[in-house]
Amino acid sequence: MIRHRSAFTLIELLVVIAIIAVLIGLLVPAVQKVREAANRMSCSNNLKQLGTALHNYESSYGYFPKGQGAGAWTANWRVHILPFLEQESIFKQINLNDATDVGSPALINVTFKMYACPSSVLPTNAPDKSWFSVQPATHVPSYIGLMGAYPDPAGRTTGAWVTSNYGGWLAMTGMLLPNENIRIADCLDGTSNTFVIGEQSARVGNNDYRNKYIAPYGGATFSQKLSDPALSGDRWGNGVTTVAYAPNSSTAGAGANITYGFNTILNSSHSGGINMLTTDASVRFVSNGMDFVNFQKMCVRNDGLTVSQD
Repeated sequence: MIRHRSAFTLIELLVVIAIIAVLIGLLVPAVQKVREAANRMSCSNNLKQLGTALHNYESSYGYFPKGQGAGAWTANWRVHILPFLEQESIFKQINLNDATDVGSPALINVTFKMYACPSSVLPTNAPDKSWFSVQPATHVPSYIGLMGAYPDPAGRTTGAWVTSNYGGWLAMTGMLLPNENIRIADCLDGTSNTFVIGEQSARVGNNDYRNKYIAPYGGATFSQKLSDPALSGDRWGNGVTTVAYAPNSSTAGAGANITYGFNTILNSSHSGGINMLTTDASVRFVSNGMDFVNFQKMCVRNDGLTVSQD
């Protein structure tokens, strides 16, 4: 007689379940790695778009946009390159003298894909209101412009940086400066050796210190160039940072532990480092292990120093 089995035994089912669990355990990390690799590539493509837009802006006007304009509400570089990012319709609706969710309703609940790193786990729109804002509806970009580095890698003090009355330092040695247009020709250290934009899309410890107070698309509170001997008034703003702390730092000191500081930390949720845009519009992944002095040299356009291999 032939015996027919009508069902699996309990032991056989447990073995099958165990095998499936092991396979899932092996598969999930692989899927996560593939997803992160895709996100990192997408982030890199975003920066590439910003670099191309900066170059097209420079070709049209002869210089890069101001990192920030005079007045805390005035539009910064992120707004001025929108026409070169196929966002001219929104650009035309923005009040360049009031680039906030109050003065420019076109910015409310708008998310600019090219300004959003897909690996970031932070809120896309600012969850905290500024002291005057009606609603926390403005998209906080994942990328910030660079004013230079502090301390100056070449040891300069005069003409290299000034202090902020809220703590921290404002450099004059980068490619995107408040109230000043910098040309590609001013990048004396070479466009491939000088960073112009970096990532800022992760927490510092448990805190969200992204530079976003008033409006991520706003300007600086002062109206002079940083090199003006008569520089006065509050020194804080949005859209640019001076590199004074290591990328992906887990702590924040002066100028970095407030959302309107000028030393907010470059960071990301990518594994092992951050994406950076060089002035020639190429993208480089900077590992957490890069020598910080070398990193600061690459944030300055005119120190005349050689960057050693990292």
